[in-house]
Amino acid sequence: MAHTLVTIPFSHFCEKARWSLEAAGVAFREEGHVPGLHRRAVRRMGGKTSVPVLVLEDGSVLADSPKIVRFADSRAAGNRKLLPADGSARDEALALERRLDLDFAPHVRRFVYFHLLRSRALTLRLFSRRTPRFEQVAVGALFPVLRKAMRRFMRIDEANALDSRDRMRSIFDEIGTRIAVRPYLFGDRFGALDIAFAAFAAPIVAPVEHPVTPRDDEFSRLMPKAFTDEVDALRQSPAAQFVMRVYRDHRRG
Repeated sequence: MAHTLVTIPFSHFCEKARWSLEAAGVAFREEGHVPGLHRRAVRRMGGKTSVPVLVLEDGSVLADSPKIVRFADSRAAGNRKLLPADGSARDEALALERRLDLDFAPHVRRFVYFHLLRSRALTLRLFSRRTPRFEQVAVGALFPVLRKAMRRFMRIDEANALDSRDRMRSIFDEIGTRIAVRPYLFGDRFGALDIAFAAFAAPIVAPVEHPVTPRDDEFSRLMPKAFTDEVDALRQSPAAQFVMRVYRDHRRG
């Protein structure tokens, strides 16, 4: 029995976990679900409410993306390790990963959803990627209720979306400064931090190598102008260029 990764397929937290497992050479199968409806599957697998959840072959459960990254690193061969082995360097890398988890990824998610949820058609189009057909039908019927719940749960409103936009810009600037003096975020080797930032920034940068999210220009054109203007500006940044390079060189989508 293979490890099972329970996901919302387009989720940037799930992309971080999926990419980490693949980069480390860990075999797994993915079970994708629609937002909201994923909770039943997560509880069935032994998690709580959020994804990603990795169910190991022995039945134990890792219900947090940093835990999944550490597991992937523990199974990786020497040339595929994702984290530094040294204690102080490892601690520093894990601290930066945690900061990206807490201070960057949620703001990308809120900013994108603030604009995306205004369009039922675009939202359902994204929800349909790699998810069961019966869930797609159900979420179509439940969409007004689900949208309201998502906005409440993630505190999605205009003021918070603008704050998240500013926080995203700050992290893009910080990462741009960091990679100006090194090829990767932590030294001269590709690893977990590069995966984390690239995966979390992917909803903005839209690298063509991403295995799930839309790659067509039509999707972007149908998003509100306030979103596309911000995306166009951020895509010119050194941090976005770094994301595109990392996806091009290290993602096999």
